[in-house]
Amino acid sequence: MVVMSLVAGFLVFCLGIRQAFVQHRLKREGARVRGRVVRHNTSTGPGGGGRFPVVEFVDAQGVPHTFQSRTSGVGRFPVGGEVPVRYAPDDPGVAQIDLLGRKFFEVAFPLLIGAMFLTVGILEILGVLSGSGGGPQGR
Repeated sequence: MVVMSLVAGFLVFCLGIRQAFVQHRLKREGARVRGRVVRHNTSTGPGGGGRFPVVEFVDAQGVPHTFQSRTSGVGRFPVGGEVPVRYAPDDPGVAQIDLLGRKFFEVAFPLLIGAMFLTVGILEILGVLSGSGGGPQGR
């Protein structure tokens, strides 16, 4: 369990760091356009599921692109609704809905979850959670 917690925490934490770099790049170099929600994809998983908006936008060259948001939001993003989009002009496949709350959530949530898993793994190694080892409970 300790190894799984550490590996999961590290991977999820890295996803948050990666998303922070993507957002920084898009803020610096990204182009802003209006996109339209064309549908919602349904996802199921061990922690539940969600419905994720799929957004279509047209880049500066007039080429249409489609991407799926990494966070759900059916109620806020109805099919046919417009959303602000920021994309990388040199790689329009790198795009996201350009709203502060969503950008914050896409970085903060994985960082928080990753930190929690890492903390549990480290506390297990130190014996704090199990009551054994060199921690105060084991003396």
